Amino acid sequence: MKTPLAAPMPIPAALRAGLIALLAPAIARAESVPGQLFDHLPQRAWLENYDPTLVSSRTFAEFVYERYDTGADLYKIENTLRWGIPLKDDLALGLQMMLPVKWNEMPDENAFGLGDMEFRAGIVGRVLPCLRYGAGVNAVIDSATDELLGDDAFVLRPILALRWDVADGVTIGSNIEYNVTPCDEGVSDVSALELKFPVAFKITDQWSAFISYNPRWNYLDESDRHRLELGGGWVWGPENQFALTFGTEVPLASESFELKLATGFAWYF
Repeated sequence: MKTPLAAPMPIPAALRAGLIALLAPAIARAESVPGQLFDHLPQRAWLENYDPTLVSSRTFAEFVYERYDTGADLYKIENTLRWGIPLKDDLALGLQMMLPVKWNEMPDENAFGLGDMEFRAGIVGRVLPCLRYGAGVNAVIDSATDELLGDDAFVLRPILALRWDVADGVTIGSNIEYNVTPCDEGVSDVSALELKFPVAFKITDQWSAFISYNPRWNYLDESDRHRLELGGGWVWGPENQFALTFGTEVPLASESFELKLATGFAWYF
């Protein structure tokens, strides 16, 4: 005689009500904003610059200044082109190319020219209406016109990113990035793990703010660094297709790096 299968355990009413209450705002937000991850949308334009899981096609130019306690000052303009290719409603392929122009001013020598080109490819998708992911690889090509303007190595950086819209106008997330030289580059070898824990805030329909804690561990010299990144943005235009960004990055522990300042302009198309 076969033993009858036990009936599935019912979900307690209180737990069911709690899940519905938790997911209802996220579902409502997803219904108010179409699900495509590759389209620029005016109502989420404030977030697109901070969120790698939204691959809205854009061109972006950013001026960056970095200062070091060795007396070196680095100036660069990073020119980036990004575009998305839809695979289905909630899945897209993202491609990116970046070409920097650099000026490195050191106590005993200077250099000006092109830095290392970077290429990135990956996919982005949606797990829940409020939860997105991205996975890809960034490649740094040893193409700088002067060794003072680049890493002097071919570097790969696998990236895994998660973003969660915890409330209207608040998105939190994490990045896991591992920098490695797949070939023997001698003194330029890299093996480093970097984590990022960003939070993005919508202040108004045009203004936004951003904060991120970025620790990094270098496995070759057994060192670590900890930095805090702060930024903001302003979007405008008939479809909020233009964005002005600004930010800074500062060390939280002693290191040669002292300060980073950045400002940029983006056009979403």
